Amino acid sequence: MAYPALAEKGVKPVFDEMIDQKLLKQNVFAFYLTSKQAEGMGMLSDLTFGYYDKAKFKGDIHWNDIKFKYMFGVKLDDVKIKGESTGLCKDRECLITFDSGTSLMSMPSFAAGKLTSMNIPVGNNMMDCASHTQYGDMTLVIGGKDYVISNEEWMFPA
Repeated sequence: MAYPALAEKGVKPVFDEMIDQKLLKQNVFAFYLTSKQAEGMGMLSDLTFGYYDKAKFKGDIHWNDIKFKYMFGVKLDDVKIKGESTGLCKDRECLITFDSGTSLMSMPSFAAGKLTSMNIPVGNNMMDCASHTQYGDMTLVIGGKDYVISNEEWMFPA
């Protein structure tokens, strides 16, 4: 699903090939990823080409321009913890990439350093918690819209 710049030299990515062959209703693809709990209830992850299944989400889709046409990077406005801005992107342009190849978040060293200095656990900087909800929700602000990741989704027990 990569852009041509990331593909093997001389090999056209499958999605580009599908577009060139006019196999799609629309030039879009969509991932629907479920949790193990949801899978246990019969909801399965899937990948669609040429459309997205409106039955698999509530609300509206918010489209964002791709700023880094290598790995689908879009502009990240801010990261909030417990609803408070971290100022992570205040003086620089931040990008976020949606990677279907991992279930973990990774970040550049400047971001990890800033969050670590705020006593927020990231990557290799694990911290003891007073309770499993100590750090609260993480919010990614993209295109002016808040996308909340619950405490249970971004915190892991040691």
